Amino acid sequence: MTRFLLPLLLLFSLLIPNQVAQSANEQYAASVAPLLNENPSKNGRLGVVVKSLSSGETIFEHNPDKMYIPASNEKIITSVSALSLLGKDYRFKTEFFSGGGISDGVLHGGLYIKGYGDPTLSEGHLGYIVFQLKQRGVKEIKGKFVVDDSFFGRNKYAQGWKEEWRDDFYSPAISALSFNYNIIELKVYASKSGNRPSVKIEPDGSNIKIINQAVTSGKKGALRTTWQNDETIVLSGRIKPKATVTLKIPVLNPTLFTGNVIKNAIEQAGIKVSGAVVADRVPRWANIIYTHYSDPLSSVIAEYNKNSVNIIGENLMKTLGAKYKGVPGTWEKGSIVISEFLKEVGIKNGFKVVDGSGLSLLNRVSPETLTDVLSYAYEDKLISTDFIESLPVAGVDGTLRKRFRNSEIQGRVRAKTGYLKNVRALSGYIFTKKGDVLVFSILSNGFGWKTKELQNDLLGQLVECCSNNNPSRSEVN
Repeated sequence: MTRFLLPLLLLFSLLIPNQVAQSANEQYAASVAPLLNENPSKNGRLGVVVKSLSSGETIFEHNPDKMYIPASNEKIITSVSALSLLGKDYRFKTEFFSGGGISDGVLHGGLYIKGYGDPTLSEGHLGYIVFQLKQRGVKEIKGKFVVDDSFFGRNKYAQGWKEEWRDDFYSPAISALSFNYNIIELKVYASKSGNRPSVKIEPDGSNIKIINQAVTSGKKGALRTTWQNDETIVLSGRIKPKATVTLKIPVLNPTLFTGNVIKNAIEQAGIKVSGAVVADRVPRWANIIYTHYSDPLSSVIAEYNKNSVNIIGENLMKTLGAKYKGVPGTWEKGSIVISEFLKEVGIKNGFKVVDGSGLSLLNRVSPETLTDVLSYAYEDKLISTDFIESLPVAGVDGTLRKRFRNSEIQGRVRAKTGYLKNVRALSGYIFTKKGDVLVFSILSNGFGWKTKELQNDLLGQLVECCSNNNPSRSEVN
């Protein structure tokens, strides 16, 4: 793309004839502008803002106020809001109750588990949960095994999520009681040609059943899964001889799934459980016997942004709704909380918050708003370190680990990626060679494959920027 730079400088001069590039920043802006004008018919689908955090000046902007679908750049807004409102030390909890007392090793009245939105509960926590029950002398559980997800509203999918996404692991159903990001792994092992492959479900002990209609075959084809009901998957299609395939599948009922996995772990540890897993509310008379806590929010946010884990954002948004607008937490309540927070810190418009991860096609945000949020996070001493360190580092880790390797950009950019069909986004911080810190947002909807190339070229030039001794503002619209 940069090979077009010189001839397009003339185009740039025609677009803004009254601007004379005198300062170093103006010269920089003049060199960047052609990158945005190679295809003038599409430049309305692209928004860019670059600001210096050292001087407070805008270095460059293009459609700064236009609102775009942000994809996972929405996570920037969710992260900053959650860290600011809940605090970096906030921990999600999961409570365990007995319906009656514990005597002679028997827990009477059934075991109740209530979730409060912990998105990180996983197999690594099961051993400690079982240990806590054994520490209290529990050898047998008599009565129902009840799971309670009432801390969140009943809707499991946000507005603006496409129906077909429900089969994709990146958009699982949302519940106040979750396990393993509400995903199962179906491990399929080929057998002799013409025979059914063998199938294993992980994690162990789930309530999911498999109807295996697949076949081992050298013919072309792929494995397919279809939900027959909330607990039954039909596996069909072909797997090649000697092959092993792992399919990640989001469960439809996370609450019962979580309860069954925990129940299985308890039974495998030698504690007898007589009742089946059912969904219900914890009664008023139940006695709390153990509270399980997640890692602090600072650690959860790091996982959320580094690896772009969507379920974390949705649980954060519903948790904010429950904490500030009352139980049950919903996307609507969470949206109000986040919107009110943004306005309180001086960001009055340029956003429409629908979900917490950026999956919703109804989210909208301007690059100006995103850079304002990023600037706020950088300046706020209570959240700056945890937020900035949660962002992927160019060429090093997270969703940027494979980009910008062996380039001038490597290690100098911390940014959040965003990707949906026809949506590309990248926003974050640049630590320039000249010692400045720039905040930037590049949002595109329908700009096509050139977006990534433009991001590369733009960041490559930004790393070399900028003179903050004589800052000035330049814009192209």
